Amino acid sequence: MSTPTDDAHPHYTTPLHQTADALRTALRERGLDVPGLTVEQGRIALGDITVTTADRLARLLGAPVRRVERHLEEWPEARQVMRRLGAAFAAATGGGFLDLYFHHDCVRCDSDAALTLSPISLPEAQHLLSSLRPNARGYGAPTARTMRSIHARRSDD
Repeated sequence: MSTPTDDAHPHYTTPLHQTADALRTALRERGLDVPGLTVEQGRIALGDITVTTADRLARLLGAPVRRVERHLEEWPEARQVMRRLGAAFAAATGGGFLDLYFHHDCVRCDSDAALTLSPISLPEAQHLLSSLRPNARGYGAPTARTMRSIHARRSDD
């Protein structure tokens, strides 16, 4: 009689797959829906998420709370969410880069606005996972000083 571990494919027990599973669980535990999270070509693909989910992830990673002016799905607000998430991701991963692409809502296909998140490396995923785990300061969010440093570096570019 075999046990589940005997039947497990060795490919799915790699650090990359284990990290992807742990990251999926951590995001789900925080109420974040990231349905496209998969392992592809040696990286963890985060896939498409709603702008609201991106905003919540940015806040979990230490981004300041946004000022609500209009709906998040509109271009100016979505662009602001993209900047905040990119900076928070960089701070949480020690300088990692998250490429983001905004998809406007589509009347013809009846889909909401979304952001496509670029695939990330194993080290970036491990840092992101560490930032989402509870610790003495909350969820591992970077300090305000770290966020200011990231913003200062980006404005110098």
